[in-house]
Amino acid sequence: MSFPVRILPLVLAATALTSCAGTASGPVDEGPSVYGAFLAARYAGVNRDVGGAAASYVRALDQAPGNATLADRAFITSLLAGDSQSAAGLAHTTMQAGDPSRLATLYVAADQIARRDYRDAITSLEEAPDYGPFNALMRDLLLQWALMGDGQAVAAMDAANATRSPGFLSSHLWLHKAMLADVAGEAAAADDAYRTALYSAVFPRLATEMYGGFLEREGRFEDARALYQTSLDSNPTDPFLREALRRLDAGDRPARRPSVPQMTSRALFGPAFDLAEQADMDLSVIYLRMVQRLDTDYAPTRMSLAATLQRISLPEAALAEYAAVADGPYRFAADIELSWLLVQTGRTEQATRLAESLVAQTNAREARVLLANLYRVQSRCPDAVGLYEQVIDALEEAGEPGDWRYHYFAAACQYDADNWPAAEAHYLSALDIAPRESTLLNDLGYFWIDRGERLDEAFEMILLAAELDPENGNVIDSLGWAHYRLGHFEAAVEALERAAELEPGSATANYHLGDAYWQVGRELEAGFQWRRALDLEPRPDQREGLEFRIANGHPPGEEQHFAADNRQAADDAAGEP
Repeated sequence: MSFPVRILPLVLAATALTSCAGTASGPVDEGPSVYGAFLAARYAGVNRDVGGAAASYVRALDQAPGNATLADRAFITSLLAGDSQSAAGLAHTTMQAGDPSRLATLYVAADQIARRDYRDAITSLEEAPDYGPFNALMRDLLLQWALMGDGQAVAAMDAANATRSPGFLSSHLWLHKAMLADVAGEAAAADDAYRTALYSAVFPRLATEMYGGFLEREGRFEDARALYQTSLDSNPTDPFLREALRRLDAGDRPARRPSVPQMTSRALFGPAFDLAEQADMDLSVIYLRMVQRLDTDYAPTRMSLAATLQRISLPEAALAEYAAVADGPYRFAADIELSWLLVQTGRTEQATRLAESLVAQTNAREARVLLANLYRVQSRCPDAVGLYEQVIDALEEAGEPGDWRYHYFAAACQYDADNWPAAEAHYLSALDIAPRESTLLNDLGYFWIDRGERLDEAFEMILLAAELDPENGNVIDSLGWAHYRLGHFEAAVEALERAAELEPGSATANYHLGDAYWQVGRELEAGFQWRRALDLEPRPDQREGLEFRIANGHPPGEEQHFAADNRQAADDAAGEP
């Protein structure tokens, strides 16, 4: 996976602070029973069993109290597992042992702010060890909110104005300053800072949320409406924006200003979210858990946490976060993501029941598409097609642009159901919407070639698909097969060799290449490709054809082009004077 260039300074800033963890005293010297628990923890961690790793690290720490490495790893794995209660206690233990990763002190301060123990948080942060640049910013944000919570508004705002951050984090600092001024009752300063944060933000959704709430509380409802609508135009599916506009339309009272712990969570959420979106690593989860400790009900934190946990191969923890999203504007989006993750973890029936429930409750387009996709992957094609066609009709009735994917998926279902006329109609409708979509051009062109229909048009479509997507092995395989069916066997070999190179694990590409080799007289290579294709889990109909070829040395019912050419050459030679 590739990331923007600006990931490098952010990740380096975040991870520089952890490099000293390896210098702490190791558990190896503590005795064999400690070492066994340590190895069990490491084994569990390698297998992404963070709950088991945390339990083993805690067991080792019980036998070697005060060991900084064990305390730190017990704390971090407990946080990864979502055990915030254990993590809070372990964070204190890690602090007392020297806080080797420089993360425990931050979490302790977040926990203290969440419990409104602002004076204790100030003490913890002022006595904290040295930090790298990313954690230094997080420490400054926490300290300034602790000062605000302690009634030291001027000190908090002065400290914020003096704070410097790496350039890639500066927009988050502006939002932090705006929220401090908001809580301090400095409306003009808050308005200026909110606008600066909004216009400089890399991810403006949070700035929109916070500035919009400020405008509503100030009675500037039309300004808030314009802000929400402008953002919604760019993000039409955003659940917060939809709910905010609904609230304004209904004339509901503005939401109360978030508390100091909640404001702190928003201040930290920006940098933590920025890191999580750019780097799939355990450290991203640690920062998001800090944010979550400050406001356990903030849905965007849970959504970001769940997505990050999913990307770092902790699906069970991700499922727990999606399931815990509170009722409200984000619940529907969480259920959509939850359904797909259930499918990916082998719980397709449970996912289908959830999707059916969503359709029954909301009849929302997204829910119907989700359910159609789930029916399709379970080969329930009649049910899937019905839902796709409902969505297609709804888009047309609403005067909205069509989506080629719904026609494409309906076509695939109809093809699998041996209803070629219906499949062809959907493919053609999809092409009307997206005439240069290589997937459509390739699939419909391949089917026409394979059926011996509209050959010239099909060949031109596949040529265009190959031009649009020249590194796609499936497309190049179609091009090779088109050449084959049209009798261009040398060209077929060239294209199919390239397809097999691009998709070496494709039974279809290797099968086709074997046939093309046979047609040009390369019979030994043909047999090799057929055997290779047989080892690549071909479809049942392909397996039957491959077994015939391997047993008989040729495709069934085909005349060898190479042999025919040789016979013609011999006849020509015999007829010469």
